[in-house]
Amino acid sequence: MRNLLNPKWLFVLNTLPLVVLLLLLGGEYSVIRSLLPPRNGAMWAQLGGTLLGLGVLHAAYGGWQLWRRRPLPVAYGLLALLVNIGFLMVYAAYFMNELTPPPVPRWMVPSELSFYAVTFLMPTVAHAALVLLVHSVPDDRPISALPSFGVAAAVLLGFVLLFMIPWGHLPGGAFWQGISSLVIVAGTLAFLMALSRGAYILLSQKAGLWEEYQLVFKVLIAAVLPLVGLAVNNGLLFGSMGGGQGIFGDFGSPWFYGLALANALLLCLPAPRNKWAQLVLLAAHGATLPFTLYFFVVFLPFLPLSVLALLLIGLGFLLLAPLLLLLVHLWELSNDFERLRGQFEPRVLVAVVAAGALVLPLAITGTYLHDRRTLHAALAYLYAPDYSRQYNLDEKALLNTLAAVQENKTDNGSMFGSRLPYLTSYFNWIVLDNLTLSNDKLDRLHRVFAGTKMPPANRWQQTAEVLPRASLSQLASRSTYNARQAAWVSWVELEMKNGTGSTAEYATMLALPPGCWVKDYYLDIGKRREHGILAEQKAATWVFAQILNEGRQDPGLLHYLSGNEVALRVFPFAPLEVRRTGICLVHKEPVALVIDGQSVQLGSADAHPVVAEVATTGREVVYISRHAKQALPLVQRQPYYHFLLDVSTGQQDRKAGYARRVQSVLSKQPLPAAARFSLVNAYTRTLPANADWQQELTAQSLSGGFYAGGAIRQILTAEQRQPTLTYPVLVLVTDQPALAVLDADFADFRAAYPESSAYFVLAADGLLQPRSLLKHAQEPWPDAPAPDAAPQVRAWPTTSRPIAFLPDDEQPNVVLAKSAVTLPATINAQQSWQTGLLLQGYWQQQTMYPAAAQATRIPAIQTSFRSGIMTPLTAYLSLENDAQKAALRRKQKEVLDADAALDAGETSAPTTVPIDGGATLLLAAGGLLGLQRLRQRSARKRK
Repeated sequence: MRNLLNPKWLFVLNTLPLVVLLLLLGGEYSVIRSLLPPRNGAMWAQLGGTLLGLGVLHAAYGGWQLWRRRPLPVAYGLLALLVNIGFLMVYAAYFMNELTPPPVPRWMVPSELSFYAVTFLMPTVAHAALVLLVHSVPDDRPISALPSFGVAAAVLLGFVLLFMIPWGHLPGGAFWQGISSLVIVAGTLAFLMALSRGAYILLSQKAGLWEEYQLVFKVLIAAVLPLVGLAVNNGLLFGSMGGGQGIFGDFGSPWFYGLALANALLLCLPAPRNKWAQLVLLAAHGATLPFTLYFFVVFLPFLPLSVLALLLIGLGFLLLAPLLLLLVHLWELSNDFERLRGQFEPRVLVAVVAAGALVLPLAITGTYLHDRRTLHAALAYLYAPDYSRQYNLDEKALLNTLAAVQENKTDNGSMFGSRLPYLTSYFNWIVLDNLTLSNDKLDRLHRVFAGTKMPPANRWQQTAEVLPRASLSQLASRSTYNARQAAWVSWVELEMKNGTGSTAEYATMLALPPGCWVKDYYLDIGKRREHGILAEQKAATWVFAQILNEGRQDPGLLHYLSGNEVALRVFPFAPLEVRRTGICLVHKEPVALVIDGQSVQLGSADAHPVVAEVATTGREVVYISRHAKQALPLVQRQPYYHFLLDVSTGQQDRKAGYARRVQSVLSKQPLPAAARFSLVNAYTRTLPANADWQQELTAQSLSGGFYAGGAIRQILTAEQRQPTLTYPVLVLVTDQPALAVLDADFADFRAAYPESSAYFVLAADGLLQPRSLLKHAQEPWPDAPAPDAAPQVRAWPTTSRPIAFLPDDEQPNVVLAKSAVTLPATINAQQSWQTGLLLQGYWQQQTMYPAAAQATRIPAIQTSFRSGIMTPLTAYLSLENDAQKAALRRKQKEVLDADAALDAGETSAPTTVPIDGGATLLLAAGGLLGLQRLRQRSARKRK
C-alpha cells in the first residue's frame, strides 16, 4: 500500500486520464462549436483551461517530487482531495448542464459527455484519499481500528438525523443549497475514509481481531459479499433489476460466479511453506487481480451513494464490497511479496504478478479476436464472397458470436446502458470496429447459418414513425450540351408542397437509364441554396436518420437503392410549406425521366447523336449507345432449368417429394438445354453436368438455412463472367419458400439475365410460381413470361466470342469488358461523364468479383468524391449547418476505417440515442445532490 506514495502514480492516475479527457472533449467541441452560444462557448474554454491547469499542476508536482526522491506527503493528499472534489462540485453546479445547450442536437454528442470529467477525475480523488489513508496509519506502533469504525457509525447516525430535519421549514436560497451539498459530500467522504482506514488498520495488524478471525473475514469479504452482490444484481435475490439483465450490467454468466469463487478460494488459502508453491500462489493472486480491479472500477462512481444506500435500502454494504475486496487482495499480494522477497529478485516477483495479471485480459482479448475472425469471415461470405473457394465456417462459433453482438448492442436497461460496463466498449472496438451490425444483418446471418430467425433481443426498441408525405407540385429541367466531354449536363428541379396540417417528409424514387449519373445536388434551406456533400453512403444515411429523429433541421438525401434506382428524401416540411431541390445529371444521350408520375425530357433527341461505342482509356468499360446496339448481331440463346434444391435443416422427409416434382417439370415443361442442379443450404454446391442429382440429393447432409439469395448471386455471377449460347432459368425447389433467405432484388445483376428477369419457385403444389429478379424478388409475378420464352438478344462484340449479351431494346448499355477496373490517380474535372463510366464499371466489377473489388473500395469512394459522381457507395447529403457537416465527417471516418459489411447504425427508421454510460454517473450525481433537490421542492411548496 505504501507504494501508492510514489509520485509516479500521479502520471498514471492523473496525467494520463486528463490527457484522454481533454482529447475526448476537444473532439466533441470541434463538432458542435458552431452551434454553441457565446456563453456556452466560453464555458467550454473555461473547462478546458481548468482541466489543463489541474493536469499541469499534478504533473509538475509529481516530477518535482521524483527529482527530490521524496514520497507524496499528507499535504498533497489533503490538497488534491479538496481541490478535485471542489472542482467536481463546481462542475456539477455550473458546467454539467451547459456543455450541450438546447441548440445542440442529442445525436451529435455521446449522451455521457457531461459526465466525462467526473469519470476521469475519479482516479485522482481515489488516489488522494489512499495517500491520506496510508499516512494516517503509522508503521512503528499498533493502533486500534475501533475509533475509525466509530467515526463511520457516527456519520451514518448523522445522515439519519439529516433525514429527520423538516426541510420544508428551513430557509431556501443558494447559500443553504451550497451548505447542504457540502454536508453531504463531506459526510460521505468522512464515512468512506473512516471505513477504509479501519479496514486497513485491521489488515496491517500482525495480531488481534483480524489475525484471530482472518478466515471468517476473508470468506465474508471475498466470497459472501461478491456472490450476494452478483445474485442481487442478476435478480436471483429480491427480483429482477435493470430490465432483466442487472441494474449495473449483465453479470449473470457462470464465469462471474466461477471467478468470484476462485478469487475467494485463492485469497483464503494459507501460505505454503515451499517457495515455489508460494511463487505459484503469487501468480494466482496476480491472475485474479484484474477481476477485483474490474468491479472496483465499475462500482467506483457509486461509492458516494453507499451511505444513502445503507440508510434507504439496506443494501449499501454491497456497494462497498469491491472496495473492501481490493484492500484484502492488495494486502495478500503485499504479504506474498514479503515472504518471497529474500528468495527471489524483486523484478522476478513483479514479472510474475504482471504475467498473472495478463491472463484474464489476454483471454478476453483472444475470445474477442476469435469472435472478430468468425464474424468477419461470415460477413465476407455473405457480402463479398470469393466464388473460387470453398467455404466451411464454424457455424456454432458464429452463432455464439451473433448472440454476443446482439447482447452487446447498447440500451439494454442497465444503468451503464450496455451489457457489460467497459467490456462492451472493448468488444465493440475489437469485433465491430466501433460500428454495429443492423438487426436485419444479424437476422440474415442467423437465418443463413441456423435456419431460424434471430431470437429477439431483450431490449426496448422504438417503433418507426410514419410521417405524412409531401407531394411533387412542379417538375422542371434545363439541359446543356458540354462539347468538351461530349455529354449532356442537365438539372432536374423539383418543387414540393406539404398539403397536410403536420410536419411531413418528401420521398420518391427515380430510375436512371444506363449512362446517366448524378453529378450534383442541392436543397434550398431558408433563403440559401445548400449544395449537397458527397459522402460515404452509410455515414450519410445514418446522419440523415439522426436528423430525421431530431425533427428540427433541414436535410436532403440522395442515394442509390439497387440497380439504377435512386432515392430522394427531403425533410422536414412545415404545414403547407413549399420547398425546392435539384439534381444535376450527366448523360451521353437524351433521356426521359419519370418522377412521381410526371415526365421530363433531358437533352435534345435530334442533336449530337452517339453512333459509335464509347470506352474508357484502357477499354475496361464500354458504353454501347442505342445506335451502336442496333448494329450488333441478334442471337437466340437456349434456356435450361437450373434447380436450386433446398437441403437446409428439416428437409429430410421432403427430399423424395422434391425429386418427384423436378421430374414432373422436366417431363411436362421441358426446355431445350440439359438441366443443372445445385444443392443449397448455407452453402451452394453446384453438381457437375453429368452427376446423378437424385443420388446426390439423397446423400446430402442437412444443415443451416436455405440461402437461396447466395445461390442465385453465384449462378448469375458465373453467367455474367462467362456468357454462352445457353442461359439458366432458375427454379427454387422447396416446401417453405417463405423461409428462403433472399435478397430484396437482384437488380445489380441485370446484365446476367437479358432475356427475362423471371425466376420460379417449385412449391408443394407442383406448379412453377413466377417471381422477378429485378424487383420485389420475394413476391409473386403473375404476368411473368413462361420459362421457355426465349427472346432474341444482342451479342457483344461478336457472336463467336461474346463478352456480353444485351437485351434487344431501345436502351443503351454499359459493359465491363475486363475483369478489373483501374481507377485513376487524378481526375479530370472536365471529363466527369468518362469518370462516371469508369465508376459504373467498378460497380459491375464489385458485383462480378466482390472479393477482389473490396481491395479497391476506398479508392473507388475517393474517386467518387473527387469527381462528384455519385455511386452506390456514396450519397449526396444537404445539411443545414457546420456542426452537422462535422458530425458527418466524423461518422464517415469511422465507416471508412471499418469493414465494409458493418453498419453505422439502424438507419431504416428514426432512432433514439440511448442514455448509456452516463446514466451511471447521472445516478451518482443525483444521489449526491438528492437532499438539495428535496430542499428546493419543499421551498416551492411553501410558496
